[in-house]
Amino acid sequence: MTIPLESSSQESPLREALRLSWPATLSLILHSFYRVNDQYWIQDLGRDAQAALGMCSFVLILNFAFIQLLNSGILARIAFFTGAKNREAMKSVFGSGLKSGMILMVAVGVAGFFATPFLVRMLGASGNVAVLAESYLSRIYILLPLVVLKPVTDSVFIGLGNTVTPMFLSAFSVGLNFVLNPMLIYGVEGLGIPAMGVAGAAWATGISRGLGGVIALGILGRVWDLRLRIDTPVHWKEVRKMTRIGIPVALSTAAYAIGFIAVLKTSVEPLGPVVQAGLGIGFNGIESIAYCGLFGPAMAVSGMVGRRIGGGDPQSARISVRVCLGLSVGISLFFSFLFLTIPELMASIYSHVPEVTREVVLYLSIVAWSQPATAAESIFAKALGGAGRTAGVSAISIGGYFLRIPLAWGLAHGLGLGALGVWWALNLSNYLKLAVIVPLYRREMERLNTVQ
Repeated sequence: MTIPLESSSQESPLREALRLSWPATLSLILHSFYRVNDQYWIQDLGRDAQAALGMCSFVLILNFAFIQLLNSGILARIAFFTGAKNREAMKSVFGSGLKSGMILMVAVGVAGFFATPFLVRMLGASGNVAVLAESYLSRIYILLPLVVLKPVTDSVFIGLGNTVTPMFLSAFSVGLNFVLNPMLIYGVEGLGIPAMGVAGAAWATGISRGLGGVIALGILGRVWDLRLRIDTPVHWKEVRKMTRIGIPVALSTAAYAIGFIAVLKTSVEPLGPVVQAGLGIGFNGIESIAYCGLFGPAMAVSGMVGRRIGGGDPQSARISVRVCLGLSVGISLFFSFLFLTIPELMASIYSHVPEVTREVVLYLSIVAWSQPATAAESIFAKALGGAGRTAGVSAISIGGYFLRIPLAWGLAHGLGLGALGVWWALNLSNYLKLAVIVPLYRREMERLNTVQ
């Protein structure tokens, strides 16, 4: 069965935003539970394991930059051709994007595996923390082609206007991950499964995400007639178009990771492993859920904008942005309230070490103030991404992320504020980026109106 392509103009922006945002939000929250699962299940391995996985998060974000090199282009192009009702072009985007993307991920996986010791040193890890971080990262790189399959297929679904299927597949994958994590981390003697420690968390992630991605490929082939075969031709002209859209997004994501890694090395490492562990729990185990919650409407708006522009209706695209902005900021305010009122309760889920809990509470109480700015910025950035206008957003993001490096050091060590200064540097950079991206969004949307 192949479903027909429907026009976005047949559904009001508010109704479509509500229909798409809640599954996208839930799907992203479920995705965040990969990291939550890891942080939860490794707590019995000690503080060093918590710190190691927390630090590895930023290398994983750097890896995601390679995914977005084609991921963002696939979403924008699929959405455009869905709005234009051009199924053959959609097949070209899907086959060319997936096949070239998998080739790229194999290459990145091989390079990353051999570069793991260097990456761990770059993070500022030392001693047992470094050993554990290297054990985890090396397995992630071995499994990288499987790890990326799920987020790439999610982008195809979002471009098609379907966020429900990725949500159910995310629930399946995260559930499998929750079961596999304790089995592979601590072993199951009766089943002959050895205890792998933090490496077991990496294997659990690769297996669960990979299986979810394989199921997604089957659904796309059966329901939308989008199939990936060995003999699928790669249309390099289409790959270049997707890459032009994806490169600025990938550079922005890479800058985020590199900037944060530099902050870890220059500002967080001198503060010691307790602050590192607090950051790992606060960022991985708690704030990642908030980020995914407010990012759901942003994922929805990217496809909504792309389909409406493909269908020749830029005015409706702008209305879609306003609707999704309200949803995302509303979600962010809810999480800000939680971070300010019950940070101790949230921290207690992951650690019972008083000094670590204290650092988690400090982190949450500070980043609570930048959640609305993060929500608004994500909406404007994803809206421009759905329209294929990513260069300006990338320039703003890169500048903001690299500004964090001297700002964090200056507040934390120059002024002697310690971890408090690092977390406030993150807040200030988020609001500065938002102040610049708003006029960019208005200018680019006016240009789209002129083109139409």
